[in-house]
Amino acid sequence: MQRIRTILSGFLFALVFSGSAVNAGELLITSSTILGFDAGMIIEGSQEVSVGKGNKLSLISPTGKVINIVGPYKGVLDPSVSDRNKSKLLTALSVIVSGEGKDASQLGAIRDAASARGRDPYRIDVSASGSQCAIEGKDLTLWMPRGEKLEKIWFERKGSSEAAVVRWPAGESEQPWPKSMPVTDGATYQLLLQPAKTETELTLRVIHAAFAANKAILAGAMGARGCDSQAIAVLQMPN
Repeated sequence: MQRIRTILSGFLFALVFSGSAVNAGELLITSSTILGFDAGMIIEGSQEVSVGKGNKLSLISPTGKVINIVGPYKGVLDPSVSDRNKSKLLTALSVIVSGEGKDASQLGAIRDAASARGRDPYRIDVSASGSQCAIEGKDLTLWMPRGEKLEKIWFERKGSSEAAVVRWPAGESEQPWPKSMPVTDGATYQLLLQPAKTETELTLRVIHAAFAANKAILAGAMGARGCDSQAIAVLQMPN
């Protein structure tokens, strides 16, 4: 998995900053209710499919185009595609979406976290430890996804004297990132959630703003930095 993340990271950098074109012949299934069309599968955009009434199929191309199909439907997935070359980007994203290398409980937790994010994949989940991604230049929002009582958060950057207290009004699910706390790529922040005294430790990964113009590339960049639930949430965003 780490090798795939390293390859993907280098590929994304070359893609964005060299202006190379992305192969457009393939599509990645991001979600599906159709037997045999599983999330994480890569299929040809020129393929004809039959989708029964009530079934749903969501896909994304390397160019960031999102395709949502709701049955009944019969026809070509994306008539605009013609290039049948393999896309390294979609191959890497397939690993993230399918959960290759993860057990069922790990994959379920990632997908549940992605689903909970809904239409906003950029919020920083204060209840979760691990890597979380932010977009360069975009204001950060702290988010409490569950109904646990929260009054305040003690916030400290690990290895430094930088600290802050975030007051959390009753009934609120979001608060802005503390202004006194620098947003630093690779920095680890220790959080103590009061009154439950729950401790979390998050490592912030700042994604270059250029990646945000293309959902597939953005999701790939997030996946390369270990932000899998955010990557899946980005892929599931509507156009």
